[in-house]
Amino acid sequence: SLITAAQPCVARALDIEQAAMGEKSAALVFAAGDKDCLARLLKELQKANVQGSKGDFKTWLKATQTGAKKTWHDPSRHEWETLAAFFATVLEGGDARASEWEEKARRHLEWTRWAARRAEWWQWQKDQPAADVPASGSWSLVDRTAAHASYEEQYTRLPSHVPGWERSKKQRPPRWCQDNGMKPRLIAVDCEMCETDRDPRALIGVSVVDEDGSVLLKTLVKPPGKMVDMKTDITGLTEKDFKDVTTTLEDVQADLRKMVTPDVVLVGHGLVHDLKALKFDHLPVIDTAMLFRYKNLPRSTPGLADLCKRFLGKDMRAEGTHDSVEDAKTALQLAQWEALNGPTQELDPPDDKIDPRDMVKLFVHRVPRGTLESEISGMFQKINGTSGTNHEVKAVHGKFLGAGTARDKTRVTSCYVEFDSVDECNMAFKALRGNQGTDALGRPQKAVRMVVAEGAGEAELPPGKLGAAASAGAEKEGGEATTQNISEEEEEDAAEAAVKAAVVAAATAGKPKAIPTITVMVRKMAAHMGRAFGAMDKNNEVSKPQPTVGDKRKASAPPGRAGAG
Repeated sequence: SLITAAQPCVARALDIEQAAMGEKSAALVFAAGDKDCLARLLKELQKANVQGSKGDFKTWLKATQTGAKKTWHDPSRHEWETLAAFFATVLEGGDARASEWEEKARRHLEWTRWAARRAEWWQWQKDQPAADVPASGSWSLVDRTAAHASYEEQYTRLPSHVPGWERSKKQRPPRWCQDNGMKPRLIAVDCEMCETDRDPRALIGVSVVDEDGSVLLKTLVKPPGKMVDMKTDITGLTEKDFKDVTTTLEDVQADLRKMVTPDVVLVGHGLVHDLKALKFDHLPVIDTAMLFRYKNLPRSTPGLADLCKRFLGKDMRAEGTHDSVEDAKTALQLAQWEALNGPTQELDPPDDKIDPRDMVKLFVHRVPRGTLESEISGMFQKINGTSGTNHEVKAVHGKFLGAGTARDKTRVTSCYVEFDSVDECNMAFKALRGNQGTDALGRPQKAVRMVVAEGAGEAELPPGKLGAAASAGAEKEGGEATTQNISEEEEEDAAEAAVKAAVVAAATAGKPKAIPTITVMVRKMAAHMGRAFGAMDKNNEVSKPQPTVGDKRKASAPPGRAGAG
């Protein structure tokens, strides 16, 4: 079953219903609307260094394309015919795993068309006449969750095309359920996660409760691969707890598929993280983290414990560790409260104070694993160009640091840098050279270029230029400085710049060696006067109010097909 973009049949779309039922057609065929699907597939091929019958994607481009297209290594920049033509060379026997990639291509294609059908349903939901939109109740919370700025990215793009993922059998928007007289049935989910060598957020426990608070499912789950971090300080679990555990992720997914019917609304606080751990895709959802926000801190997420105390009048986590049943029940009760009493206006942040013992520390995050403690302490030394004056570090506290951990830029960790006094800590932060802003809770932080061992850096700067570069800052994502998540196009531009830099380097041979650095984030533990929350998020303007749910809606007929299955 080859993809032949040059043949006339390439424009014929794969039968949607047949693909949705998991059946294979005689030939795998892409159409003009499948460019995003192909681009996503080819990026996987690039990551896996897959060879076609005429080489990898870069080699194939040089041999088949003209002009600037020869150097466009980002698949999304090419036409769909070009991408399909290269994938045909993969299936022609260039790679030993051709059949495996054909199956992956089918999953990508089926998911793309399934997602398109679901998008049609939800567009029909958005067109619901304003008079028919519930102003309160559970369906109104579904609408409010869907109106959140982060909703589309978080909940409509879950990668259920990836092997190991599952979807609920039938998904229907609230409008369809209302038209068919179906009341929403709320089911809350909360998970425990750990880190293994195969999954940084592997599922190790799950609890599911219904509207009455009855526990439908509570089980520990055997994680895949070798344990890296059990996160015992959060979960309270140890490896001994899993001695006789045989339940797998697949078992949990099968249970969820039985529970989750079209009228079910999944509920959780930051539910997307639970769905990713479960590898389970379902709509509609109510994310209680998207229903509340603090004044002047639009990027912050009010904690479940704070909301529980404010609105439900009780304290959570008396034992100090995470209890997934308690969290699931609390999220559900919070949703039920908001359905009756909402919508809640913006909240004043809690007037919490940081423990005085923590005021002598700075928090450093986005640190590559295996970074040496001496490299972290070195940020506060004038000789490295990252600090205006020298500041003595008393201790560095953190996991996955030092020579005992292999350097890994793809996995990060965090740590606390301790000083002798609060004044010394404040002066050390002030002396750091870096672009300053705030984190989501309004606490001061800086993007700092930390000097690392040769070969471990993300950038190399000429001696004496480090301070200026640090002050210039880094790319920003979500209001925080970072050098991660750059686009393929930017990578190509950077590669071009690197070639030019090599020419310059050759011309300046004999001059002092460049300094390898990596950008990390350094944050104070508290905002002004030791408060846990700042007065304002200075990295993000206060967002404008969301339009009222139901505005600019119109009557329309439901999509012709049976819906996303």
